[in-house]
Amino acid sequence: MFSYVEALDFLGARKRRTIKPGLDRIKLLLNILGNPEKGKRVIHVAGTKGKGSTCVFISRLLSYHGYKVGLFLSPHLQCFRERISINGNFISAKEFGRYIWEIKNIYEKEDKFKEIGEPTLFEILTAISLHYFHKNNVDFVVLETGLGGRLDATNVVANPLTSVITPIGFDHMDILGDTIEKISFEKAGIIKRRRPVILSEQEERALKVIIDKGRECNSKIYMAGRDFSTRIIKMDRGGTIFTYKSNKNFFENLKIKLLGEYQVKNSSLAIKTLEVLEDLGLIEIKESKIRKALEDAFIPGRGEIINEGGRVYILDGAHNEISMREVRKFLQQYFSCGKINLIFGILKDKNIERVLEMIVPCAEKVIFTAPSGVRERRTPPDYLLSLAKKMFPFKEMGVSKNVAQAFKMANEFFSLEPVVVTGSFYIVGEARSILKRYYFS
Repeated sequence: MFSYVEALDFLGARKRRTIKPGLDRIKLLLNILGNPEKGKRVIHVAGTKGKGSTCVFISRLLSYHGYKVGLFLSPHLQCFRERISINGNFISAKEFGRYIWEIKNIYEKEDKFKEIGEPTLFEILTAISLHYFHKNNVDFVVLETGLGGRLDATNVVANPLTSVITPIGFDHMDILGDTIEKISFEKAGIIKRRRPVILSEQEERALKVIIDKGRECNSKIYMAGRDFSTRIIKMDRGGTIFTYKSNKNFFENLKIKLLGEYQVKNSSLAIKTLEVLEDLGLIEIKESKIRKALEDAFIPGRGEIINEGGRVYILDGAHNEISMREVRKFLQQYFSCGKINLIFGILKDKNIERVLEMIVPCAEKVIFTAPSGVRERRTPPDYLLSLAKKMFPFKEMGVSKNVAQAFKMANEFFSLEPVVVTGSFYIVGEARSILKRYYFS
């Protein structure tokens, strides 16, 4: 059996391998495990922005109603175990090592994997999560897609209770396609025949693709803005108070402690998901549980504010144009534009120029950096600096080779204005680990 460290070494070797979309490997792996995904009550979530937060909201709402809920997320911020949890409790290090060992032995003994290829890192983690949830007899499973939807490993689930699609924008264009229509087609691949769909507000091109897929599958679609809506009553650094309205419920003065209008929208998708589950006769909604679950919700690395050493740090894993637009919006709402400092790093498969256009104008000074892991995917800080200098020639900017060095530089380079760390969940995860040594202790 693997220790936790040995399991991490095993996964680390697979981190460097190419992403290979397709369902053959995950289907074979789960078949050998006895198909733990079958018979499970699954809520499947895809999208470009906010799908992780939406998954957390759904999981929390269900667990506060007394259910045992398995949650699978990606990527993680600080450790792989974050990706697999039940009612907020991560899979233990011992169990994680044991399940990795079990999966490794399975595919090494199965000759067919030699024909179709070894499972990818994400496929291994997907299989482990479904196996773990099955063994622990959860009531519901909330699955976040890793990339796209149609060929994503999580799409091995044939009959989810419902599919949820968050806002769609440009991301992973080398794999999903270079138009909104192509990307939306991949995301809409999680829609299953006669299964309800909960849909966030979308731009027209994405909406048409999703509606067409819903009609093809004879699936009822519940649309934000048409079938349910929110209205913000108050918004400050302490959180947001809002109203939720649908044909089933009218909840006034709901509160979340998370920053940003987009988190209100994410929470509304989660509430609507519970309403659909109630329509299916699976749960009974209690308003008091909704209120408590939302107010207690905490999602690290998504608009997270940390006060440390007399300075405010804002951590957000936004890494594409659509998510960075929302970060810019809440920075403009809570802080003076041009009066923040920025630590920024991004992976090279993103639309880097468009993301820089969104966030750099908000900053007084910028430090470009890169995550320690995912070496083959990270963008060199020197390249980011040269690109940004062409775009913003009068902006004061510098580079650091890693996130730890960026924090050391920040103490000398930055004023005492808030420091925003963004551009990648990998960057935010490392930043959180650095701050954890001081703040979280």
